[in-house]
Amino acid sequence: MTRKKLFDPKVRKGPMRVAGFMSGSGTNIIKIIENQINYRKEGAKVTKHPISGETILKKILITSPYKVVLLFSDRTDFKKCRISEISKKYNIPFEANDIREFYRKRGYKDRRNMEVRKEYDQTTLGYLEKYEIDCVALCGYMSIVTNVIYDNFPTINVHPADLSILNDKGRRKYIGEHTVRDAIYAGEKHVRSSTHLATAEVDGGPLLVLSAPLTVNLPPNVTLESLKKEENIELLNKIADSHQDKLKELGDWVIFPKTLELMAKGLIEKDEKGKIYINNSPAPLRL
Repeated sequence: MTRKKLFDPKVRKGPMRVAGFMSGSGTNIIKIIENQINYRKEGAKVTKHPISGETILKKILITSPYKVVLLFSDRTDFKKCRISEISKKYNIPFEANDIREFYRKRGYKDRRNMEVRKEYDQTTLGYLEKYEIDCVALCGYMSIVTNVIYDNFPTINVHPADLSILNDKGRRKYIGEHTVRDAIYAGEKHVRSSTHLATAEVDGGPLLVLSAPLTVNLPPNVTLESLKKEENIELLNKIADSHQDKLKELGDWVIFPKTLELMAKGLIEKDEKGKIYINNSPAPLRL
């Protein structure tokens, strides 16, 4: 069965050009940028001496296979969204288009109308084409993207849960906003982060990379049964928040840059049925 690379480095002949979408603190995109900056690997280049024809093996420094060339936000309140600050620090251009204002100008009090969302994404598409983007990275981007974006660019999201775990109906068990809390409540011994391709189904796109497991550790003298009592909901939330903070550091910040590296090297492919392969093995890749 024929496979197609999500990004082919032989076509671009340069680093994969990434747009980072964000709505808040931008910690994920910062880690992606820092990984890009700090990416240093030794390689070798074989050449021949121009006169003697003798083979020469020369050591070379290999830099990041991807490059963040654009930051984009759906907010223009730069006190709540750090895009301007990050842009200045790393010398990366940014674009911002306030989605709430976009809807208000069209007479909508909320952002539920997805036809308007497609119109909004059409404007965003213009920015992506202007900067010759190859890949979109959703880094804490709080607006659902439509097919206007993900049909035109591989669009990667990171999710604080193991998306390979299914419920009794064969659907992904831990989706939505409170997945770490839900996993702890369900008695999972470990939690993971996942990267996946964005599709019309929220947290439902093809799975790419799974992080190493983070062991669930409850405080001394606290049992799962006690956490399920209504009076302990605040304690459960506190435990979930602490695990999610650790998971972001050990999971999100590791697998998101790794996923971009794999894609930029041409190692992520999709077959005709939509099945993903990473370095010729079926996804997900488990770290």
